[in-house]
Amino acid sequence: RTCNSSIEYQTTAPTNTSDRVCTAFRVCNTSEYQTAAPTTSTDRVCAALRVCNTTTEYQSTAPTTTTNRICSTLRVCNTTTEYQSTAPTTTTNRICSTLRVCNSSTEYQSTAPTT
Repeated sequence: RTCNSSIEYQTTAPTNTSDRVCTAFRVCNTSEYQTAAPTTSTDRVCAALRVCNTTTEYQSTAPTTTTNRICSTLRVCNTTTEYQSTAPTTTTNRICSTLRVCNSSTEYQSTAPTT
């Protein structure tokens, strides 16, 4: 018997009294990515995809079949000088904008800044 190298690898070599044994390659599931490609004598190696903590992180780079997801720390606005102008999503960072400073000679604050 010959293993079909596109779908299986050899797990036991043939002997004078037994045929070779072939095993189907492992298939990574949707929550995994491939960390090592299969060969004629080794199986595919899969690892769990990283899960971003949506309270403190966002996904800055999406996973592929052979790379892990990259999570980046969410920006924290400096509430003394900035406000959140765009809320973060699971795949985008928070955007902070500078608070406007009133000209005390000609302006007054009619509405206090919010978070």
